[in-house]
Amino acid sequence: DSSSFIHKGVVYNIDKTAQCINLLVTKLAHILQTQITQVYVGVGGQSIRSIRNVITKNLPVETKVSQEMVIELMDANRNMTYPDQEILDAAVQEYKVDNLLQLDPVGVQCKKLEGNFLNILQRKTFYNNLNKCFQAANINIAEMYLAPLALADAVLSEAEKRSGCALIDLGADTTTISVYSKNILRHLSVVPLGSNSITKDIASLQMEESEAEKMKLKYGSAY
Repeated sequence: DSSSFIHKGVVYNIDKTAQCINLLVTKLAHILQTQITQVYVGVGGQSIRSIRNVITKNLPVETKVSQEMVIELMDANRNMTYPDQEILDAAVQEYKVDNLLQLDPVGVQCKKLEGNFLNILQRKTFYNNLNKCFQAANINIAEMYLAPLALADAVLSEAEKRSGCALIDLGADTTTISVYSKNILRHLSVVPLGSNSITKDIASLQMEESEAEKMKLKYGSAY
C-alpha cells in the first residue's frame, strides 16, 4: 500500500518510496529465484498531460522533402521548452506539405513543410523525484516509458487504433484517457479522480472504508 507516500501517481516521500521499491524488488527476486539488476519504469499519474505543437519550415524554392528535413522538424519540436515541464515523448500527428496532409512526406515537392506533433509533458519535479527514489533504493533503471502508451499497445488492436477509440484506464486515484485515430495518439490526459473516490463516497454513509471497498467490488458495475 503506497497511499501514504504516493498521491495520484506522484511521489511525495522519496525515502518511503525507495523502501517500498526495495521491498518489492527483493520479494520478486526471491519468488523468481534470480538476481534483478535493473528495472523498467512506467511513468503515469497526475503530472502527465499532452499539448499540440506545430513546427514550420519555409523553403526558398520548390524542394523535394528529404528524411533529413523531417528529422530537423522532429528535433526542433523536441527542443521546445515549457515552464516547469519537460517532454517525455512526442507523437507525430501528420505532416502538412503545402496544403496537403501526409503521414510520410519524404519525396514530395513543396515550398512549405509543417510538422504537427502531440507532446507528452510531465512536471520536472516529479521526474526528478522518481529518479531520486531509484537512486536511493540503489536500483538501476533500464528504461523509462509512458505507462498509458504501453497499456494501449498491450490492449488495443491495430484496427481499433486505426478506426478510432478512447482507452480509459480507471485507477485508484487517477483516470487516464488516451484517444487514438488513424493509428496515431491524438490526445492524452489524466483526470485526478479514481475508484477510491467511489469508496470514499460509500464510506460517507457511516461505515469503515474497508467495508465500503468490499461493497463497491461486490455490487459495483460499469456499462
